[in-house]
Amino acid sequence: MISVAGSRTIFLGLLLVVLIAGIPALAGTVDIFSGPGLGSNNQNVANTGIPASPAWAPPPAGAEWISYGDTGCNDFVALTGRCTPGPANPAGTSVNSTPTAIFYQTFTVTDTFDSGYVNVWADDTASVWLDTGAINSGDGSGGILEWMANGTLGNNCADAPIGCTTGLDASIPLGLNAGTYTLVIDAYQLVGGSPFGVMYAGTLTNTPEPATCMLMGLGLVALGTIVRRRKRV
Repeated sequence: MISVAGSRTIFLGLLLVVLIAGIPALAGTVDIFSGPGLGSNNQNVANTGIPASPAWAPPPAGAEWISYGDTGCNDFVALTGRCTPGPANPAGTSVNSTPTAIFYQTFTVTDTFDSGYVNVWADDTASVWLDTGAINSGDGSGGILEWMANGTLGNNCADAPIGCTTGLDASIPLGLNAGTYTLVIDAYQLVGGSPFGVMYAGTLTNTPEPATCMLMGLGLVALGTIVRRRKRV
């Protein structure tokens, strides 16, 4: 026969299980990676992986340098230290003109709240927007500007984020409620005759609400109190 104290312990243990089950899983994540066939662009073709220039930042796990066609480094000429661009390589433009290409990645947050970072690289540079809902403004101008393109050139691309080399990525913090969002990257090729592409990688992780965490904490404290009382009996 179970004692009164034992019944209380069992009851509180079951209550704690219910509380934990009601808390969003900490492991819930949303991955936002560039890669062939992932996302879309305004050139009406599938995103494709491209050969990276040796000067570009190496891809993080799960991501690749992408473009709308063959615009990567098809052949690196060691004598000149330059890449032979692909046949689809665009002409040069400026950050005050129409973007060379626009890349989209739509994702959905199903948890109450997810937070994290997305890192963006581009050759030569890019502006980053966040649209709410589906692609509703074409170039992201109807959304929130998260990062402005840098029009000053360095040795290989923009001389500060967003650029193409290691350390010149923009690390953009995001904290989003449940909903559908579109990452919009306005990419600019500032100098024609050189490789062109973008890369991005990020993870958003579910963050339980403080009130929910407090409720679970109170349940744990109460359970510990009853267990200690049982030991003293």
